[in-house]
Amino acid sequence: MTTYFIRRFLLAFPTFIGITLIAFTIIQFVPGGPLEQEIIRLKMGVNQMGEAGAGSNAGVASGGTTIPAEALEEMKAYYGYDKPVILNFRIWNPQAHVDRYMAAVLREDSIKTRQAELTALLERTRQGEDTTPLRARVAHLREEIKALREDIDARRDHVIACADIAVPALLKVALAEGGIRDDQREKAVDLLIKRLDLPVWTSQDLPTKLEQVRKWAATHEAPGTGPLAKVWKTFSYGRYGSWLIRIFHLDLGKSHRYSRPVWEVMKSKFPVSIYFGVVGLVLVYSVCIPLGVWKAVKHGSTFDTASSVIVFIGYSIPGWALGAVLLVLLGGGSFWDVFPLGGFRSEDWEFFSLGRKIWDQVYHTILPIIAWEIGSFASMTILMKNSLMENLSSDYVRTAFSKGLSERRVVFLHALRNSLIPLATGLGHLIGIIFVGSYLIEKVFNIDGFGLLGFNSLIHRDYPVVLASMVIGSVIRLLGNILSDMIYAAIDPRIRFK
Repeated sequence: MTTYFIRRFLLAFPTFIGITLIAFTIIQFVPGGPLEQEIIRLKMGVNQMGEAGAGSNAGVASGGTTIPAEALEEMKAYYGYDKPVILNFRIWNPQAHVDRYMAAVLREDSIKTRQAELTALLERTRQGEDTTPLRARVAHLREEIKALREDIDARRDHVIACADIAVPALLKVALAEGGIRDDQREKAVDLLIKRLDLPVWTSQDLPTKLEQVRKWAATHEAPGTGPLAKVWKTFSYGRYGSWLIRIFHLDLGKSHRYSRPVWEVMKSKFPVSIYFGVVGLVLVYSVCIPLGVWKAVKHGSTFDTASSVIVFIGYSIPGWALGAVLLVLLGGGSFWDVFPLGGFRSEDWEFFSLGRKIWDQVYHTILPIIAWEIGSFASMTILMKNSLMENLSSDYVRTAFSKGLSERRVVFLHALRNSLIPLATGLGHLIGIIFVGSYLIEKVFNIDGFGLLGFNSLIHRDYPVVLASMVIGSVIRLLGNILSDMIYAAIDPRIRFK
């Protein structure tokens, strides 16, 4: 038994890795993420400023609104998009990436030439010259400028993705005695300032920045670039690896939407979801087990048939849809104003007496708990009935009846215990709902719990919160499944996992 549970705990780790890896990868490739949204907002702001100041010619001349490479680099680093998604193989050849970037820097001269030509052509159009070849040349120049800048930015991104492994190659360029142009040297120095966190601004003059780089090189050693270091950094310098390492350090990141640590955002939501989960779990088991036993004993009766119809109707209705219907019918929508439209408690709940607090909490719980547990209620009742009927037809039950034992003793002492085993299968899932809530139910009833937080984070692309929700939910489900196995063994001593 002990060996089995040790294996289960060990297997939980690769299972967790698989779950998070798939979900993380999908999230990274979903369009319209936080970086794209921030770029759109920034470009819209630049356009508005240009229109307000009637000075948008520079942006037009350069082929449209663009974002400086350093600003884009800062944004990518903030949102974690400055690294490959999973494995970072670029660190194995940082010198090649630095050389390609330095060669691309030389293309800035070509961009300046095209910008000057584009400005001249735009001036001709403002003077009234508007011919088809002229418009075609303007469009072609803009495309060329855009392609050149994208190529330079892409090569810069490759150097940035190499992280501190690229420091030795960048130092060679920055400290080279000859054969290096000032613009190339300055680009290398700017990357070193960011990478080494040197006490100087990239906007300062080149000699000042270069002096700080020389001071660092004289007092520090370049980061290790051995094979073992590269193997480790291939994983840890990817987005998934760096995120997973932070997770194991209990660092869930920082919410982009709330600008606060994710754990601070989440911890206040747990009590709400746990409350509804615990209440629902107690109600489901306290009602479904007796109801399932009674249906099994009265199998084929009018009560069994009528209750089965009601149960299956409830099972066929999604909880969130039932919640919306209940709000319309009983929440003051189009019919009766019996229950509140939503929320966890009344706004002035803190000022109520103890008795009124209890009633107000129950008052706000009835409709959500019905919608929350309608599916589990139906499935648990039928599962309990079918399991008990199967055991009642077993040989050991017939033997007990033949010995003259009463029906109550046979059902509750012999058959019921074995019939409870299948019900433990869903306990891991139910425990997950207890802790992480229900996204759609909390949305329908506007309950500010863990589920609603996850829903809103998904809508607003707050990926740190979404990923943290996935991590917490996965861990709880995995532990819940192990707990289900333990309950198996507690219910039936014959079960031994070998």
